[in-house]
Amino acid sequence: MSIAKVNRRTLVKLVGLTAAASAFGGEKGRAQAPASTLDDVKKRGVLRAGVRQDVPGFGSVDEKGKTVGFDVDIATEIAKRLDVKFEPVPVTAATRIPLLQQGRIDLIAATLTHYRERDKVIDFSIGYFWTGQKLMVKKGSNINSIADMAGKRAGTTAGALSLQNLMKAQPKAVGQTFEGYPEAFLAMQRGLVDAVVADIIILAGLRANVSNANDYEIIGDSLGGGDYAIGVRENDSKWRDMVNFTLQDMWRDGTWDQIFDRWIGPNSALKLTKDEIGFKMELWD
Repeated sequence: MSIAKVNRRTLVKLVGLTAAASAFGGEKGRAQAPASTLDDVKKRGVLRAGVRQDVPGFGSVDEKGKTVGFDVDIATEIAKRLDVKFEPVPVTAATRIPLLQQGRIDLIAATLTHYRERDKVIDFSIGYFWTGQKLMVKKGSNINSIADMAGKRAGTTAGALSLQNLMKAQPKAVGQTFEGYPEAFLAMQRGLVDAVVADIIILAGLRANVSNANDYEIIGDSLGGGDYAIGVRENDSKWRDMVNFTLQDMWRDGTWDQIFDRWIGPNSALKLTKDEIGFKMELWD
């Protein structure tokens, strides 16, 4: 049919058919919208949480081969309140975000600090912990400040924000990355690096797990810091809301305090108080 021969009646029919097709396509598109991770987890009956195994106090392997720690307990409690099983999936600083993006885990509970660059690729819950970043050195090393790191080697894990912050504060420092924090700490013990740079709470955990803990000191001004938050895939508000509400419920009903006391508090290896941490969770009515 040529354009010249299209009469008014035919044009009305064509417009009507196009509109109907668009409406049908729209309904179909909405029906095929991806399910929330919350729906997937409930259907599967298992919450797959990315957790660390190299951060004493937050995620490490005990003498029985079980992954334990503050982050592990937080994620376990989320699974419990969803009435599903908990499956810990070991991650590192370098692998945790890719594994989430690939759909191999449902959330990250792995000392994950919320900052802008990460927020470009995943979404975050509210904060559930806070820590600053500093250096740990051997006592008597003559490193007493960030300025003293000029020409010195600092060990940490790949992808750690603390190393980036150190290089900004002292561009003459030399960064060296390791598979995990224990490897970085071991390198310092052996004299392969001069300091370990990390979150204060991580440094405290590393030091608490050696018999000669008094031989190491955490020094210098804070390089920065921020909230640890649960990492989730982008654009899934249903799942993020559930995580946020569960964290807030844990804070209100005392579960967070119980987990803190077990792994971080005065009777734990880290021997820290809530006042020393200075954290208070954001709560909504």
